[in-house]
Amino acid sequence: MKRSIALFAAVSLAGCVAVPTTQPHRAPVVPPAAFVAAAPEVSLDRWWTAWGDPALDRLVDRALAANQDLRLAADRVRMARAMAAVTESALYPTIAAGGAAWVSGGSGTINGELGQILSAYPGSATGSVGNGQILGLGAAWDPDVFGGRHADRDAARAIVLAASDIAAGMRIMIAADVVENWQQTAGLKRRLALLDQGIASADALIGYVRARMAAGQTDAAALAHAEAARGRIAAQRPALVELIAIRQRRLAVLAGDLPEAAIDVPGDSGIVIPPAPGGGLPAAVLARRPDVRAAEAAVVAAAAHLKSLESDLKPHFTIVLGDGEGHIGLTGIPGYDGHMAVAGIGGSVPLFNAGRLRARVVGGDAELDAMLAVADRATLGALEDVEAASSLRHGADLAHGVRETARIAADRQTSVTDALFRAGRRTLGDVLEARLAAINDADSVEQARIAQGSATVQLYRALGGGWDAPPVRKGPSAP
Repeated sequence: MKRSIALFAAVSLAGCVAVPTTQPHRAPVVPPAAFVAAAPEVSLDRWWTAWGDPALDRLVDRALAANQDLRLAADRVRMARAMAAVTESALYPTIAAGGAAWVSGGSGTINGELGQILSAYPGSATGSVGNGQILGLGAAWDPDVFGGRHADRDAARAIVLAASDIAAGMRIMIAADVVENWQQTAGLKRRLALLDQGIASADALIGYVRARMAAGQTDAAALAHAEAARGRIAAQRPALVELIAIRQRRLAVLAGDLPEAAIDVPGDSGIVIPPAPGGGLPAAVLARRPDVRAAEAAVVAAAAHLKSLESDLKPHFTIVLGDGEGHIGLTGIPGYDGHMAVAGIGGSVPLFNAGRLRARVVGGDAELDAMLAVADRATLGALEDVEAASSLRHGADLAHGVRETARIAADRQTSVTDALFRAGRRTLGDVLEARLAAINDADSVEQARIAQGSATVQLYRALGGGWDAPPVRKGPSAP
């Protein structure tokens, strides 16, 4: 498929990043009209606060402050900015001041024509002492006639934007990782509590069956059935315990601690599942997604680099200016003082380089095409991520509703069975089995709730933090 989405993303960032004219024109893919959902009242810079848990908020802040990947990304942004400053400096003249001073002495005879000239000055040819100083100021400038150095500056600025977007994307991923593990740990603990209730009910049922066996009211088959039911419930416990431990260790690592310093998450945490974010246009997603923005910046950098390589095929000019003062003196000889001024212009034209410069242009063109492909992939991936995460959240909402209805019915059945037991119309075994069924339905609700939370985290991640106006960015050609 040769259609390109990169230009669509570039249009969505219009006024933010200016793409050089060397970029090939491609037909954009038309995105869906809108993603519709109820937008929550929450700051998108701190989207995780929508979960309503202050302890989670503190842990996310701690993880963002301690994460080594974020530190590395910040250092790369600093490096890119420094290189941009170096590249931009090539647009301006280089001015340097220099000077020298000396005093020399010695003895001997100066022969030849210089000796004959100096012999007219008593003592100058046999024991001379000299001194002098030179002070000068010079400037050199390569005028960017064909725009190559300006293109280098644009490429460097685009690399800074890309590095910044990569760091922003990493921040979203780290926060999402913390929220994901936190809410899943809380959900797993609630499931573990329900499982323990089920085991206790199963133990009570086994005790009841044994009492009936002793009274001759039932047989060993009923006992085996009750014990098998307990075994199936209890078999789930080790896996849940290990999953909780794994996620708690993951939270510790995210917070910058050793895995052994596992972070405890209360099962009764006040965490809530926020409504699904939404209410904006796909163009807003492309403007917010750090990976899409970074890919677009890479396109800008590659296009500017290609322009710089093309300028190397054209003439190169240099302007040199200089001004200096100096004095030279020898013993017995009048001193010489002078002023020197230099102004010049030079130029060069590449005549033969065995095709090296044109090969570099071909390579730069291939690099640009590759970056366009990366931008296409990032844009398609962003739209797919949103659709997939939206579908997951929608499915989790439906599943939660169905399971919650089943749980309510199971609770009602337990209450009715208990009332009938008290009236002598049901056995204790009926009551215990109803309780086990209700606990199983409650566990299904918790699983659906965990799925809702995970889908919501994925949706926030896919949206680049949520719906918002596109962040303001200065393009590489901005002053």
